Amino acid sequence: MDTTARPGDRLLTDCVRSALARHGLVDWRVEPREEWCVAEPFGGGGPVQGWKLHVSATPLSAPVVLARVADILARRRCPFKFAADLDAVRELGAAHAARAGGGKFITAYPDVDGEHWRELAAELDEATRGLPGPGILSDRPVRPGSLVHYRFGVYSGVEAMSVDGTFEAMLEAPDGTLVLDRREAWFSTPDWAPADPLTTPRKPKPSGASGSGGPVLLNGRYLVTGAVRHSFTGGVFRATDQGDGNAVIVKQARRHSGADLSGADARTALRHEADLLLRFNGSGLTPGFVETFAQQGDQFLVEKAIAGHNLRLWIARNVRADEADWGPPPAVVARIARGLCDVVERMHGDGFVLRDLNPGNVMVDARARVRLIDLELVAVPGEPVVRAYTPAYGAPEQVAAEWLAPAPPTTADLYGLGATLFHLATGIDPQLADDEPPAREPAERIAGWLERLAEGNATAAALAPTITALMDPDPARRPDIPAVRAVLSTLDDSAPAPVRRRTEPELPVDGIVGHLLATMDLDDPERLWPQDGFAARTDPLNVQHGASGVLAALRLVRPRDAVLRESLRDIATWIGARADTGGPALPGVHFGRAGTAWALLDAALDLDEPELADTAVALARRLPADADNPDVAHGLAGAGLTWLHFAAATGDEDFTRRAVAAAELLAERAVNDGGLLIWPVPRTSPSLFAGTAHYGFAHGTAGIGAFLLSVNRATGRADFGELAVEAGRSLGQLARVDDGAARWPDESGGPIKNHWCAGSSGVGTFLIQLWLTTGDPRTRNLAEAAACTVRRARRHAGTSQCHGLAGDGEYLLDLADATGDERYREWAGEIATALAMRTVVRHGRLLVPDETGATVRADFGTGLAGVLAFLTRLRSGGRRPWLPESFTGDR
Repeated sequence: MDTTARPGDRLLTDCVRSALARHGLVDWRVEPREEWCVAEPFGGGGPVQGWKLHVSATPLSAPVVLARVADILARRRCPFKFAADLDAVRELGAAHAARAGGGKFITAYPDVDGEHWRELAAELDEATRGLPGPGILSDRPVRPGSLVHYRFGVYSGVEAMSVDGTFEAMLEAPDGTLVLDRREAWFSTPDWAPADPLTTPRKPKPSGASGSGGPVLLNGRYLVTGAVRHSFTGGVFRATDQGDGNAVIVKQARRHSGADLSGADARTALRHEADLLLRFNGSGLTPGFVETFAQQGDQFLVEKAIAGHNLRLWIARNVRADEADWGPPPAVVARIARGLCDVVERMHGDGFVLRDLNPGNVMVDARARVRLIDLELVAVPGEPVVRAYTPAYGAPEQVAAEWLAPAPPTTADLYGLGATLFHLATGIDPQLADDEPPAREPAERIAGWLERLAEGNATAAALAPTITALMDPDPARRPDIPAVRAVLSTLDDSAPAPVRRRTEPELPVDGIVGHLLATMDLDDPERLWPQDGFAARTDPLNVQHGASGVLAALRLVRPRDAVLRESLRDIATWIGARADTGGPALPGVHFGRAGTAWALLDAALDLDEPELADTAVALARRLPADADNPDVAHGLAGAGLTWLHFAAATGDEDFTRRAVAAAELLAERAVNDGGLLIWPVPRTSPSLFAGTAHYGFAHGTAGIGAFLLSVNRATGRADFGELAVEAGRSLGQLARVDDGAARWPDESGGPIKNHWCAGSSGVGTFLIQLWLTTGDPRTRNLAEAAACTVRRARRHAGTSQCHGLAGDGEYLLDLADATGDERYREWAGEIATALAMRTVVRHGRLLVPDETGATVRADFGTGLAGVLAFLTRLRSGGRRPWLPESFTGDR
């Protein structure tokens, strides 16, 4: 949920400047850097790494904590950074804060060790004693309950590219090796780190149920059996009541986490929820209350476990798959919807507004009975509350409210009810990115989306007018609960699905091309297209988030005018000028320089630019012949696929020899794990993937099998073909086939996946080519069952190549090309229609939002370029990017 606060003011920075001035530090600066401010001498400098100190705070205590800490650090000439404003402090303690980074309001970088370090830590602890602040999970406190914590990590660090393809400030081991500074939700240090600066190191006890290392018994009574979820503010756990043997849910609120300027924190919210459960105990509309208790400073709420699933999961398991009549049965939807109305009506009748009605907060049992869970945001209309809502389910008046404002009237819940009914009828979150500048009314866009979704969905067709009315931006026009009940009384399973014959929606190819060309900045030495967050830390030349993926997608566009041709030359030149940097290059196609070399070579040959082609060839030769990671996206299989492509494009047999050597190395590293062929990343690898083995195309068995099959086709080496067949057999063994649709499990035990990166469309990409090689009908059947999966998911999936509609559409086109069955090309057209439903207008251009559904990004893996590649191929034909000729059979 979004609990965005008002942006902070200069209170914190003025506090620090005052401390520096008081101690005469005129040669120091206070410099904003994104959400942080750095206080340090001009010129910076200082150690690369060491035992650094973190100090936590709540938004209310932050000014006092900072005033006292800054005074000490300025007097001791110790550089530090701090959260830039109170909004940033709140974010550091919020539920969505990273568990490994949450709570770190101030970071101090002492250039001292031994007794001086201990004196500083003790002085900071004494100065902040008694003030509120959350515990920092990644650190040790200097004493139990202290706001001051410490861990060994980077100060300035050594800026370098990690083996996973992101720029990081790295630690330097004693032998000069650069090591990733791993931040975990528990205290950990490298084996070679200097001795703990405290003379009697203590490993803090786990806070309630957040620890590990054996069974956890809470309050001497509740035996934890599993985690529902973890967050920085606490966890939700399944447990057994040792008193009566009943299943319970235990919610934890960590002290001083989730705090705001009112002084409330996660414990306040949990106590509020407990009061509501007591009030509605026995109503059948909420979980049964058991008790509350405090332990180790945290607050816990115990409630009776409810059989069933939350509405989001219920929909995922119960939406009918028949393409002639899709969606959940109308009569069942009516029963659930009446239950939702009961909850809303009862809450409103008792003087409350829910504020956060969404599918994740509703439980549905086997009889389709509804109960409301997670009541912490329930409020009395008009009472002061911090703004909070779940994106796509918050009413416009909630989204536009001040950070602290009166709770909205009950009409806000009518919007949430409409959005939840949208999801109930379709399985889709009604989230549409904003037009810029506003070009269409939100209600008009929702109505148009529902009209499309109603084709073949009797439930959506019957509820569309009511849903649209409930989601009206004007609260006064939203129908009341009796009016909704009247509509629900007409729903039954005999209602016919309407038949609509419509022209297909406009495919936004021209808008995407125009946007990509208009937003690139050739004068920016860092990135051609802007990025933020994780993507901004990746190689600006790579395929996934960088310029090479966009170049490859634009190169596919036909017809090509003079402007596009010159833009392609400009992009390729920009990449070429930065590609030949010397030294090793990461091997992966998507996160390494293999994909960069590939894109640059294709563009150079297309544009007749021999110097750029030479740069691409030189870059391909620099790709490492060995890598810890075996996969396509980051590792050795990616380099191998690239070398095969270079061999076909240039005729240089050296590239074939390189590909064969890579295949031989992967054959040596294959592991038989209980009858399954896998390629684990070594546990000693500096990669974040260390110790893992995956099944999908980007990171595992399917992609590696595809490479081995490609080498077999290119060279005739039977042993590689046999290994690819074994990889296919393992994937067949892992397949979960339900009602003709095949899916694959997540190797970590997480949810089953559908898409290219780790699921059905990626596995199918390999299997269909394996079938073309072996002729085994079982392999084709499984590949076609994978296609059923992605077709059925098209209305609910995100938009991207990596894990969304664009990658799924590419697979359906692969299948059409391989089998000659035009049904799969028609299914790819349905994917395009699903993309067109999500379009957004930006400065007059029709675009598709990125995988978040809320923003527009240029990149290939998660944004516009990947969508463009698919839509262009659907419209004009051609071959899928990033697969060599020997894999697709093109000779």
